[in-house]
Amino acid sequence: MPNGGSSQLNLLVSSGAADGPTAQAISVFEAGMDQRVAFVLEGQSGALSPAPGSVTLQVSADDKRWGSALPVEVHADTGAAVTAYATATYRFATPGTYWLRASLQGKSAESPVVVIDPSTAKVPYAGQPMIVTPTPTEAAPEGVSPLCTRTPECDLHTQSLDAALQAKTPIALLFATPALCQTATCGPVLDNLIAGSSAYAGKITFIHCEIYTALSRESPNTPPVLAYHLQSEPVLFLADSRGKVFERIDGLFGKGEVAAALARLAAAG
Repeated sequence: MPNGGSSQLNLLVSSGAADGPTAQAISVFEAGMDQRVAFVLEGQSGALSPAPGSVTLQVSADDKRWGSALPVEVHADTGAAVTAYATATYRFATPGTYWLRASLQGKSAESPVVVIDPSTAKVPYAGQPMIVTPTPTEAAPEGVSPLCTRTPECDLHTQSLDAALQAKTPIALLFATPALCQTATCGPVLDNLIAGSSAYAGKITFIHCEIYTALSRESPNTPPVLAYHLQSEPVLFLADSRGKVFERIDGLFGKGEVAAALARLAAAG
């Protein structure tokens, strides 16, 4: 299916952890459950900041028939060079290749996504147990240097994930590399998570894990990245006190969206 009006509007799907056909630069979702579908719209001069209510999103399972327009929320509080993105919620019925169509001011753009059988997913999704593994800390860096590529370094490296899971407290675990992020979103989302963390001191354990073991994209991935089978970043896992994934937020997220997610997590316990 061609990208409708690609010279005027471009659709970049920013959610859907790469899990499955990793040879393709394509977003991957799981079938049969509500999915956060996040996307950025670009024009000829770069990323756009559409007004609330101006964007629609449709889904097609057969590249011919488009579903009804989904409710879309525009977020304009990223702190990133890409100042705005949009989100919708959709449940893909069965595995396969789907098409997304976003429309803005009479223009439209389309992009394919892959939907897999949840039983084949490697990256944990909502309802699954977190993968128990240590994350690098100040006391035990596990060969990762620098421990944090943010400037200044963040303070979310004091607690290891395995210890936090054993303590049975809600957890917010962010995989991100501010200095080396290929999408230039890791730094802003880490800042947004830090901004939201102050309201949950003692209630949620916040952990940041870098992607690479050294200050180079040629360096090996850190052990937790390998344990979680991550092929893309950033990825935020929110886990409840039972050690199960409560929500997973892939890609770019703003202050408002992460604040709402943390509030849901705190309420769930």
